[in-house]
Amino acid sequence: MPGRPSLPRASAVVACAAAVGAVTASAQLPAPEPLEPSVVNPCQVPGNQLACPDLVMRKPTRMSLRKKDGRRLLLSTNAIVNVGRGPLEIHARRSGNLGGFEMPARQAIHPRAGKNKLVREPDGNVHFTFVPGQGRYWKFEDAANFELYRLDGDGRRIELVRTSPKIFYCFRDLTRVRSYARSPSRRVYPACSQKGPIRSVKLGTSTGWADIYPAGYDKNWIDVKGLRGCFAYVHIADPEQHFAEEREDNNSAQRTVRLPWRGPRLRGCPHVRPGPPDVPQLP
Repeated sequence: MPGRPSLPRASAVVACAAAVGAVTASAQLPAPEPLEPSVVNPCQVPGNQLACPDLVMRKPTRMSLRKKDGRRLLLSTNAIVNVGRGPLEIHARRSGNLGGFEMPARQAIHPRAGKNKLVREPDGNVHFTFVPGQGRYWKFEDAANFELYRLDGDGRRIELVRTSPKIFYCFRDLTRVRSYARSPSRRVYPACSQKGPIRSVKLGTSTGWADIYPAGYDKNWIDVKGLRGCFAYVHIADPEQHFAEEREDNNSAQRTVRLPWRGPRLRGCPHVRPGPPDVPQLP
């Protein structure tokens, strides 16, 4: 991602080449047993027979300014869309008592044929997160991030200046935005559970579906008070690379904004090209 190095973490991608080779040789995957840690992304091993997810972000839309508690909050609608062959599926299960607000999470990757899934070692957590006016939901931590970069005269990102407090996402099938043949016509993954004392939860987003949050949703903003000039308002899916995906280089999308905010027009701001690799432009 331009302007910010992307550092893979060994704990974020778990698989082994031998297991993926076995998947290639047979449509039936092995029983879902934890695999040894490895830097290999099973979704990017040539010849694999996995139906992996691919998360992309829509550009920030429906932007508006809200003044609150001495701050100037630039709001925007955001959406994480799965354009991969298969769903993003997250399994979380607690090992202790039922009173905690956190569970370790695993990613389950579907095969292209058969039923058995490839289950990866825990990487990341699901939290029982409070949303003002709505209560608590089980959501995945570090699912996405918003960042604001200062731009130079050529439209290049030169400095990260602000971030958003929003990091928790439900991962659900809210809206079908792609009519792929592999995309289910009905929701597979429902809204996040609001039940506190439970042993396990499952989250996910089917291929062709999106988890969308309106601009007015809790923490869907960046505080832009005191900033002047041209900036890139960037939305990033899976910034910590918790999930194995078909592609890891297409998780961000951006929109150029001029501050102080006077509306969506970009008067005086340079045109910012997405740069290689191009970010998919979603409706």
